[in-house]
Amino acid sequence: MTSSPPELARALPQRPWPIRLLNTAGRIVDNARPLVSFDPEAMMRSAERKTGLSDWGTESQDFRPGLNALMESLEHDAELNTLGRVMMRSYVQRLLENRLKIARDLREHAEIHKVEIRRPLFIVGFPRTGSTLLQRLLARDPGVRSLQTWEMMLPSPPPETASYASDPRIKISDRRVKALNWMAPEFAIAHELVAGEPEECVSLLQTSLVNSSFELMARIPGYRRWLLEQDQHAPYRYYRQQLQLLQWKHPKDHWVLKSPFHLLGIEALMDVFPDAVIVQTHRDPARVMPSLCSLFNVMHQLTSDQADPKQLGPSMLELLGWADDRAIDLRERIGDERFFDVSYRDLVSDPFETVRSIYTRFGYSLSAEAVTAMQAWHRENQQHKHGVHRYSLEMFGLSTEMVERRFARYNARFKDYL
Repeated sequence: MTSSPPELARALPQRPWPIRLLNTAGRIVDNARPLVSFDPEAMMRSAERKTGLSDWGTESQDFRPGLNALMESLEHDAELNTLGRVMMRSYVQRLLENRLKIARDLREHAEIHKVEIRRPLFIVGFPRTGSTLLQRLLARDPGVRSLQTWEMMLPSPPPETASYASDPRIKISDRRVKALNWMAPEFAIAHELVAGEPEECVSLLQTSLVNSSFELMARIPGYRRWLLEQDQHAPYRYYRQQLQLLQWKHPKDHWVLKSPFHLLGIEALMDVFPDAVIVQTHRDPARVMPSLCSLFNVMHQLTSDQADPKQLGPSMLELLGWADDRAIDLRERIGDERFFDVSYRDLVSDPFETVRSIYTRFGYSLSAEAVTAMQAWHRENQQHKHGVHRYSLEMFGLSTEMVERRFARYNARFKDYL
């Protein structure tokens, strides 16, 4: 891990001039509140007008408490700049539009509800533990159904096998990714987004409006307090329906899905997917935490001129500690039969042995075609191709002692994988 001076974390990156102009104009008109409303009812009506739909469906829990809690926290906690208000309003509005379209699909095609999600494999674990590398390797298997960035962003209408590689939503999503990289080029160094590559389940999880991954975009402690009191089973049932929709016209042998945020709902996930298997990736938390904070800091500094890295570190330590406690409690209660633990060190040094071990552990068939495809992808996608991600614990108000103390239980249980 490379140390960097603390002042690097405090300095806001120099944004392109149109963004600076937008934020300046927003400050002139009282932080853009009159220009960008976070009123939930107004956002729902806007989503209805844009989609021409008004039936929100009855397939999942009422999402409005989550929408209300999120928008209230964004309004009062996040200290968003004008760009941040525009980005968050637009992003949540797109989630609402997706909900309306998904409700239409589920209503008009009852057969979607009968789609079987058989033996899905979920990659979980702390962020920055090699989970993206593992997911993208496993996705080279022709029998694996992965979730690509474009269909995560725009899941409706259901993608079809015949047009999957040429779907026009790929270009739409690519433009969104390029816009983010233009606004914050440091994001691609921390985490590369590619429209046509497998990606985390973030937007699918967020469509329920009950998910901690919104914290990637802004500081929202009020929303977190609300979220930690919520049961995750209804959101995961809705997440499963979205997977059914995506699989309906483009099926494969089994899903490989990934998100570190699954750790916060791990019990609900395993209840809703009773034959799911879990690969948990591991790395020393003292190395994970600064890398994670650096990723979050990129987005927080984009959406708020008041982003404080020293405040971010303890907040992320609390969130991951809470997720860690939940996951260990569950494993102690139900056992390790459905889990397979992977060391970041072993994954990086010999990824193909890790892949073979996973297939053997869970009884998946690993074809020669899959191995060849994985090896070809790995040769062409080496680590740090977009630059080196630099960070240190001290940049984010943390120390090795703080992290080791909070994760003492985790370090003791998984010491052989760290």
